[in-house]
Amino acid sequence: MKYRALVSITLLFLLFNQGVQAQDSLVSAESSFRYIATTLDKFRATGRLVNNPGIDGADLEHFIALLDDFYQQFSQGFNSDSAMCQFYRDPENGRMTIEQRAELSFSYLREIGARLERYISIDEDFQLALEQQFGSILLRNITAAKATAISNQRLPSSNFDEAAMINFADTMCD
Repeated sequence: MKYRALVSITLLFLLFNQGVQAQDSLVSAESSFRYIATTLDKFRATGRLVNNPGIDGADLEHFIALLDDFYQQFSQGFNSDSAMCQFYRDPENGRMTIEQRAELSFSYLREIGARLERYISIDEDFQLALEQQFGSILLRNITAAKATAISNQRLPSSNFDEAAMINFADTMCD
């Protein structure tokens, strides 16, 4: 009896721990996406890294290319060229209400579970690429900067209500 209770408690702990790790991984992926989007937006607007995490001039072009590559990976299903946005902007769909158009455009995205797995995997690859190409100090600096990154762009990492779908599509598909 004690053995079964111990096994049950251990199993519950492991499942809880995995859930916490998955949530932490998703938070990391979302903050990586915000950091990348903010950094690229500011760089395109000013021509420089506004909050430089430690990139010297020789590595700037490579760093921006890396950020751009990971931005494309994160936003593949919902960027301006995606099927989702093409449907949302299609003038032929103008007869639908905006709510209907937004809801149908979201049907082009992967199922929520597959999206979350993809975002977490991309974030892991992003962190690995940063460390391998620029070192652990830069990775730590970016990890710290991710916590304060603010962007009007976000990942569709949850099921949105009607207003959030419209807002998301308007933001990403402009």
